[in-house]
Amino acid sequence: MGPITTTLTALLSLTTLALAESPAGTPRINSISYSGSGCPQTQAKFSGSLNDPTLTFNHFAIEYPNTVNRTANCQIHLQPKGVSAGWQVSVKDTFVDGHVTLDPGAALDYFSTVYFSSSADNSATSKGTLSNDGSARIDKAVTLQNHFTDRAWSSCTTSSDDGFGILNINFRGALRNEKSYFEATSETWDFEWRKC
Repeated sequence: MGPITTTLTALLSLTTLALAESPAGTPRINSISYSGSGCPQTQAKFSGSLNDPTLTFNHFAIEYPNTVNRTANCQIHLQPKGVSAGWQVSVKDTFVDGHVTLDPGAALDYFSTVYFSSSADNSATSKGTLSNDGSARIDKAVTLQNHFTDRAWSSCTTSSDDGFGILNINFRGALRNEKSYFEATSETWDFEWRKC
């Protein structure tokens, strides 16, 4: 077997492995709702599917000094259906695009929390911080990533038209110093499936 054949065989094996790590077909989203000060019902929009989801914000902005509005959150509640039997899913990463302005010494803390309504006590939270340790103002577009090392997994699906309950994904931003501003524009998620 030559090098080209070996390479093709390896690629086919990797493709087969990747396909085996997700359920057949694309689960459809049965219902979506939102809650939180950063996404009133009329101020957020979901597009795509469970394979390529995007939440677009229209009202997520925080500012310091502002005693009322220096922290905000948006929680999306998704209920998929049509998942093949014998699968579990978890959120691996969240990505929030936005714009930040931080004067020297200012910082933005950002948190993502994931849980399933059927087991709300089994949640996973990831925290990140963007701080300005320099001497000049930061004023730029950013992508804030939260990676989950500990995961909240769904229950195991039991039938071909089953779902895994309501998936809740909450993003919160908090400014902890004066002369700072953050606006979130959109959020996406990476999912991981496993056999159960």
